[in-house]
Amino acid sequence: MPSRKYATPASVIEPDYFSNWGDLWYPKLANKLLISASRINPLTPNHVTVASFILYSVGAGLIIIGGIWSVLAAILLPLSYVLDCLDGQLARYTGKTSPIGDYLDKTLDVLKIFIINVAMAIAAYSLTGKSYFLLLGLLSCFGFLFRYYIKLETMFGAVSRDRDYLDKSKERRQALYVELDARKSQPKNLHQKLSWLWFRHRAFFALDEAEHVTLGALAALAYRPDLWCWLFALGQITIALVRLVQRGNQLVNRPESLTYPLRK
Repeated sequence: MPSRKYATPASVIEPDYFSNWGDLWYPKLANKLLISASRINPLTPNHVTVASFILYSVGAGLIIIGGIWSVLAAILLPLSYVLDCLDGQLARYTGKTSPIGDYLDKTLDVLKIFIINVAMAIAAYSLTGKSYFLLLGLLSCFGFLFRYYIKLETMFGAVSRDRDYLDKSKERRQALYVELDARKSQPKNLHQKLSWLWFRHRAFFALDEAEHVTLGALAALAYRPDLWCWLFALGQITIALVRLVQRGNQLVNRPESLTYPLRK
């Protein structure tokens, strides 16, 4: 059976309603490669996923080596994330979606977070001789994974209480996408423009996968893994604690709000 293709490549870019600042441009860059990638017959979305992981791992390794190799790391990290965005677009565009592909993409994404934290912590230790940077790397990794656990535990609890929870969440997500498209085209006064700016960028400090590669590339260029470790260790722990309180408040006082897509 021939694979089904969408009308335009742009249609396979996921809506950016819940995107962080880093995710506002990487998918668009990936989309520019989509047509060329779809014409390579042996290439599958899973191949792109694995290639992204390899480039990411090499980039992280080069950060540990340091020196002039950090410049190459600053190129490989963003490139790996462009491919990370491309695999899903390619799957949707060619109709080659699969459960194992989704599983591989998600699990390798989490493994990448561990890899870059280890790389930055070791590089910072080598640069400064301060062993506490190894602890900061551990705290950063723990904070990110704890955010994931809070999100999943909240969702599992919601599913156990309401068998229609996932359907309600899906409907709410689609409604929010329609609302976003409508708000984009509305004329705005100064107050509304400021509100829109906050709405689109309120997750500036979310520090998810895209921010890891963007700020990681900048840290590699400047060779300041020590600053990266401080930012992500304090940032991830702070966000995790905020999410812990936020989800608890939602469960007790605003359970209906859990149908909104949950950020980790």
